[in-house]
Amino acid sequence: MNKVMKKAAALMVGLTAMAGASAQEVLKIGVVSALDGPGSEWGRGVDGGTKIAAKEINDAGGLKVGDKTYKLEVTSYDDAYKAAQGVSAATRLIEQDRVKFILGPLGSASGLAVKPMYEQNKVIGLVNTYTPQMLKDVNYIFRVLPTTSEIVEPMVSWIKQNHPDIKSVAVISPNDQTGWDSQKAQIAAYEKFGYDIVGSELFERSTRDFQSFITRIMVKQPDLIELDTTPPGTAGLIIRQARELGYKGLFSKIGGPGVPEIVNAAGKEFADGTVTYVAADTADEKYKWLEQQYAGFYPPPMNAFNVFFFDGARMLFKAIQDAGTVEDTDKVREALAAVTPFEGMQGTLVWGGQELYGNNHQIQAPVFVGVIKDGQEVIVEKIDVK
Repeated sequence: MNKVMKKAAALMVGLTAMAGASAQEVLKIGVVSALDGPGSEWGRGVDGGTKIAAKEINDAGGLKVGDKTYKLEVTSYDDAYKAAQGVSAATRLIEQDRVKFILGPLGSASGLAVKPMYEQNKVIGLVNTYTPQMLKDVNYIFRVLPTTSEIVEPMVSWIKQNHPDIKSVAVISPNDQTGWDSQKAQIAAYEKFGYDIVGSELFERSTRDFQSFITRIMVKQPDLIELDTTPPGTAGLIIRQARELGYKGLFSKIGGPGVPEIVNAAGKEFADGTVTYVAADTADEKYKWLEQQYAGFYPPPMNAFNVFFFDGARMLFKAIQDAGTVEDTDKVREALAAVTPFEGMQGTLVWGGQELYGNNHQIQAPVFVGVIKDGQEVIVEKIDVK
């Protein structure tokens, strides 16, 4: 072998070693969420929040873990809010992409379908999913967004105090695991505060014409129609069609934010007065910064779900640093469990849920009560974590 060939061989060995070192310094983060179609208003918040948090770390030089610094690489797959596609996405992330940290899924059906995969493969999963079953008997799964169970009683209490004339309620929810579980919690909370439940309806997420079951509900003359976890664009359609049919009562939506989409679908006049659960103060300067970052990944408007997954990703990255490892997920989950109280975008976050779920893997966050006025979301009260 001549000198030129020896130098070339030595250079190739050096480049190969450098490439290997570089590969070891990339930490892959997975996302499984509804990125298109019904529910994507929320699903893109899962993806956007994760990517913004990762970008913030990368722009600052990377995630320092022990004596190494990692560039964060987010790989996202669409589950279309469906269990089968959720399993396919999670399988690809775990088996093909070798990911140990996944944010999502969003929906309960998809979440329950991937739950055993996360647990068996010791994958840290930061999920949404409104079903209580998601957190039953888990070690590696944490829920980083409040569910109906965490927000409904503070919201119904506010309605009771501020709308004493309301006596009867009808509840409308999606016909899937998310809707079944959240509607059950809604009905229990309203009954706890003395309301008469005069109707409950379930609809397929692809539905756009709601006149038949709105008519059935209106026969019962409810003072309030609760829209529960109905996607915001669909909620707006229901409001519009109910108003056009002559419904004069109050609407509330205690489950999943999205006032811009509600107003766009319902129209300003019809949407006005609707009581909404508000996940975040959209007038806050930190929220406005997040919106600017979000526009780099998706077209606006940004849904407030983005806040929770931005904070959830930040909590995960802090836990990885505290654990000092990107491989040992047992150490990471212990560090994640100990990472609160954590200062999130909208206030202090803490883990809770022991009484309801049997563990403290459920995030507890401030609850904002909103009312739609002149097409805008106006926060009328902030209820902090007790």
